[in-house]
Amino acid sequence: MHRWHKEDVRLYPKDLTLYEDVPRFYREQILPGHMPPKPMLTERDKVVTLGSCFAVELRRVLENASFSSGSFWIPSGLNNTFAILDFVSWCVTGEGTSSAYRYERSADGEIVEWLPEAERVEYLGHIESAGAFVFTLGLAEVWTDDETGGVFWRGVPEHIFDEERHRFRLSSVEENERNVLETIRLVRTVNPDAPVILTLSPVPLEATFRSISCMTADSVSKSVLRVALDNVMQQGLPGVYYWPSFELVKWGGPAFDWSVYQHDARHVHRYLVYCIVDAFVEAYYGPTLAAEMRSRLGDTDLETRPPHPLRAQAARSRRAYAALFARARRAPVRARRLISG
Repeated sequence: MHRWHKEDVRLYPKDLTLYEDVPRFYREQILPGHMPPKPMLTERDKVVTLGSCFAVELRRVLENASFSSGSFWIPSGLNNTFAILDFVSWCVTGEGTSSAYRYERSADGEIVEWLPEAERVEYLGHIESAGAFVFTLGLAEVWTDDETGGVFWRGVPEHIFDEERHRFRLSSVEENERNVLETIRLVRTVNPDAPVILTLSPVPLEATFRSISCMTADSVSKSVLRVALDNVMQQGLPGVYYWPSFELVKWGGPAFDWSVYQHDARHVHRYLVYCIVDAFVEAYYGPTLAAEMRSRLGDTDLETRPPHPLRAQAARSRRAYAALFARARRAPVRARRLISG
């Protein structure tokens, strides 16, 4: 096909052989246009991570590699932009936003109103001294309170649910864009220079209250958030970046000759998680520190550095055949002949 503009166009990677080397595919086909111009972090920099999925995984890998991730206790499940904004607003100003009800689960599973384990000044100190921020968005579907107009951090706790008062709805692109921009503005009032990295969780909804299938509801929910994030990026705010972990799973995943999920259809394969985090460290910390992180994690740490799924499968097959032939060697001659054909 002839294209007068072929020097500027970026083509979709349709050659399936490109997908065989996942780390290379990720760096060459998905990350261009989303990486910082040069590495920005050292292993001593604190990285404040809020939200679901990638933020949690990044924090865990940095801690396992003894990089300073700046980990501090935060309430769980800050998956929507209203909750993230409300938490950051409280940290920075001492005031929440429009959240109707903030809650946490106690050790015995009971729902209790959220109260911080540390003084606000401690939270503020983490934000002021952070070397980078990673915010991962997960949900566009929210529960609201008709009386206050506020949005719940999560679903509505059963013991306060009122069907005449509480409403389930899909938040809009404009709402989420506004929340993200306000979160960045608040962070910038106390930390003007640290990079802010925005990501979108590829983990699908577990359930929906809409009258459509959960799979199609998830498609809409993720689309709302992705467009909101793209609108934010179009503003060209200094020091604000998007990290496309979502695209590797959702767009690259179907072309892999192995399943991108592990255990069930919601949990991303550990190998893919590792590839995403490894590329992030290389982009933001540089190749030298990335190599140091890999060394610290070690090849034996299969939870944080798992093998490629196909290589793992081949290794299991080799072990199975080795066990079979070991049993054959101990078996009578007649059995060995049967096995050898």
